[in-house]
Amino acid sequence: MKYQSTREQLLDTVIKANEVDLIRMSAGNISTRTADGLVAITPSGVKYRNMSIEDISIVDLDGNLVEGLKPSSETPMHTAIYRNLPDVGSICHTHSTYAITFAMLGDEIPMVNLELLVCGAPIPVAPWASPGTPKAGEVTVEIFKDRPELKVILLRKHGLVAIGANLDHAFDMAFNAEVGFQSYYQALLLGKPEPITDEQFAEVKAAYNL
Repeated sequence: MKYQSTREQLLDTVIKANEVDLIRMSAGNISTRTADGLVAITPSGVKYRNMSIEDISIVDLDGNLVEGLKPSSETPMHTAIYRNLPDVGSICHTHSTYAITFAMLGDEIPMVNLELLVCGAPIPVAPWASPGTPKAGEVTVEIFKDRPELKVILLRKHGLVAIGANLDHAFDMAFNAEVGFQSYYQALLLGKPEPITDEQFAEVKAAYNL
């Protein structure tokens, strides 16, 4: 099967993301570039527990189906990111609980822990754009272009988008963000968490050669 290796890697990431509740049922979607410049993306409406590599969609950068099932309804957002940000190799769009919670509030998430630091915090919330529309891609691209260090964006009342050089990187960013959001939520219940200071940030950067 053409694109078998890419499809297998994508399905492996889907399984991992489903196991840790970053995605569930058929909500959320994951994609990656193919070696020949196309995009492999999860199909529309297929439950993750039932998904096979044959189901995974292959589309061009305009979202036209090349192989597989009907692609995710969020394909316009994914392809907009790939067209405009050539360094992005993979995308995880999750509907994880704490990401949705803070996306509903609409406030930027400060750099309050190391998990959010590696995601490029402070994490912004994109302006509202209906899921499944080109506008969802436009608002994310604009923010990512303005903030090259940023790896995660919250989608207003929706979820998050995490980008990476490859599937492992995009998954790690989505997972780190959810842990960071959950920790921040719990800290808010207990008191007033303080953001990482510039001095502390500099120390971390020096220690890890960031």
